[in-house]
Amino acid sequence: MIDNIFDFDQELYRMDEDELRSLLRTLYLSADMAVSDQSAEEHSVHFATKIQSIFKTLDENRNREKAEQQALKAQIPREIHIAIGESPLGSIKVAMGKVPGRSERRFFSMNDYYAIGPLGDLTNKADLHRRHLWLLEKLYLGEHGSYAVQGMDKLLQLNNMLSSIDEDTRITIWYANNAHERTGLLYAMHLLRKRLGPIYLIDTGALYQELFKPSEVQYDVPRTGEIFSEKLLSMWQHCVNAEPLSVEERKHMEQEWVNLAVQPGLLRLMKDGQIQSVPEDAIDEYIMQKAREVTLTRQPGEFIKSARVVGEVLGHLEQAVGDAFIEYRVRQLIIKGRLEMEGKPHAMRFYSVRLPQ
Repeated sequence: MIDNIFDFDQELYRMDEDELRSLLRTLYLSADMAVSDQSAEEHSVHFATKIQSIFKTLDENRNREKAEQQALKAQIPREIHIAIGESPLGSIKVAMGKVPGRSERRFFSMNDYYAIGPLGDLTNKADLHRRHLWLLEKLYLGEHGSYAVQGMDKLLQLNNMLSSIDEDTRITIWYANNAHERTGLLYAMHLLRKRLGPIYLIDTGALYQELFKPSEVQYDVPRTGEIFSEKLLSMWQHCVNAEPLSVEERKHMEQEWVNLAVQPGLLRLMKDGQIQSVPEDAIDEYIMQKAREVTLTRQPGEFIKSARVVGEVLGHLEQAVGDAFIEYRVRQLIIKGRLEMEGKPHAMRFYSVRLPQ
């Protein structure tokens, strides 16, 4: 029970974003009812009492909800769906919400920036820590979900979770054939290497071409997160009776990860259907090309918001490297003198760039 401001302060720190939104929504509705009531003085006391009651029972409600969630998680799921990233996971959840057996289904995200940064043995805490630090030092991740603040324990929990899935649970991994999702897939296969039970894959890019595009049109969907949930549902229905990966296919993918993890390149791109490890400056010339193209639409010497340049690169580069990495390379081009800057590079919206005058 919350009895004082100190208890309330501790409870706020324990709440996640959804719980905070729910609390604010409740407060707003209570305030709206109090303001609209004619007996202002009498109901102001009632309003204060009601708000205090909400706060006093806040931890009780939260503990009850968590207990219910833990009880649900304790049940062995019939299916587990794994996505490479939070964005595709949301779409997959919506799609699979229309399939019977919802309570027996769980969803997990391999939430990392797999196309960039050092790899190594990510089941080893030292290698994982080295990778985490590189990303935090090079990229502005404040606007990219919880990655910037999640601790090492949360990253290690992913490894433990995947390696401990029950053998009777059906595992389906969704991915598109870009460097980010493909690398995440290989890492998942590495974590699942001791599993005896079947593993199923849904290649969203290939299925999109097969199910939704005429044969004369060649179009590769770069990211699973760009596909509408209705189409993801159709992909699931198409693959529900497909064969799982063979032992040979699994061994091949496990070895692919081992080979990829020791490559020195800090950027991974797709070339001829294969992941290539390249130096981190491999897309710098493309960034400069787009900066020149945008410059042609502006007045001579005019500064251009860095977000505009990043967006131009992101929209045309047929690689899933992410806007945070592109923005990092823009800053490196500024340091090298290939671009000039106006403003402060705290985040891409705070500064502008132009070609050297």
